[in-house]
Amino acid sequence: MRKIAPFLLGLFYVLPVLADSGDVLNFVLGTNYEHDSNLFRLADGVQPAGKGAERSDNVLKTNVGIKIDKKYSLQRFKIDYAHEEVKYDNAKFLEFKSNNYKTTWLWAITPSLRGNLAASRTVDLVPFLDFRNSNIQNTRTKEIQNFDFDWSPHNVWHLLGGYSKINVLNSQTFLPETSFKLDIAEAGVRYTADSGSFVTLKLRNRNGENQATNFAAFVGKQFTEREEELSVFWILTGKSRLSSNFGHVKRIDEDFAIRDFSDYFGGVNYAWDVTSKINLTIDLSRKVSAYLDNNSSFTVNDSLSIRPTWTITPKILLSANALVGKRKFQGNGPNIGLTNDPLSSDAYSIYGVSAAWVPRNAIRIGLNLQHEDRNSNVISRDYSTDVASISGQLTF
Repeated sequence: MRKIAPFLLGLFYVLPVLADSGDVLNFVLGTNYEHDSNLFRLADGVQPAGKGAERSDNVLKTNVGIKIDKKYSLQRFKIDYAHEEVKYDNAKFLEFKSNNYKTTWLWAITPSLRGNLAASRTVDLVPFLDFRNSNIQNTRTKEIQNFDFDWSPHNVWHLLGGYSKINVLNSQTFLPETSFKLDIAEAGVRYTADSGSFVTLKLRNRNGENQATNFAAFVGKQFTEREEELSVFWILTGKSRLSSNFGHVKRIDEDFAIRDFSDYFGGVNYAWDVTSKINLTIDLSRKVSAYLDNNSSFTVNDSLSIRPTWTITPKILLSANALVGKRKFQGNGPNIGLTNDPLSSDAYSIYGVSAAWVPRNAIRIGLNLQHEDRNSNVISRDYSTDVASISGQLTF
């Protein structure tokens, strides 16, 4: 609290220069102070190996940035830039600075033909959920460039398309989620009803390139992915909405067939405005992701979450969340059949409460409490942790 209190108190001395919602240019100051009782997600009794590191730590994140939002005729230009610094009380070797941005041109040639041209960059630590080295810093830089379009002469049938480039670079070698590049092309159609409900079918083709061929781990440099996805957004009533998706993904490693996999993914999200102040959201999802370790090539993550939100007043928001899930490691790896090690299977749960106070449009103060548990058939992957944080943001 001593670290964040000066910032929070300072919010109330700048009221005359606070931003207006219609401003083209805004400056943003933010901070988040967090206590994590098990920073490295270690099993009970295990101590981190890093110099000065302890199981629990306090993390201070500060950021300063600018936001630009300019409309001109049918065009809209948005720029978000932030310089962030992350500091730790104990694990000093994890500290880093980053420059993150997102720029978007919401272009339109006519009201019937429009789309987005965007670029973004984010830098963060690789989570310790899977990266188990507690004595080294591993940051992940993710850069994305994207172009997409939506053509609909009568706003009923839409022709969709796009092209994206993704570059993900880890500062340390982490084979299961290695550095890679992706070129993504997608095409699709959408039907929109008068009510605003719609159904969309998209086809995606991804050409990927890992950082290098790893012969020992049977990981090739080139890979491709084919994906088909059907999604629906349905306005059930004036107070409830349902969105869902269902799809299939197939991945082919150009060098090692043992790394090929295919599976189905999807989910259902239901949002209900119980009253004018209370909202309930229920989400059921199944996600498929590449994960290239010695025993498996991908993971299937099934989860169920519930999130009630209560707008106590226009300035005070209270919410809770509860999530349970199971993550299964699937496919083949080079060690399959050579050892008796079972494929990992993680059951996990996350629950907590949060509150937000917005005394002015440009001031936001938040509190968050969260508990996490993971129980795995590989004992070393078990952990539990409690996280408490307080944050503040000022826009002027």
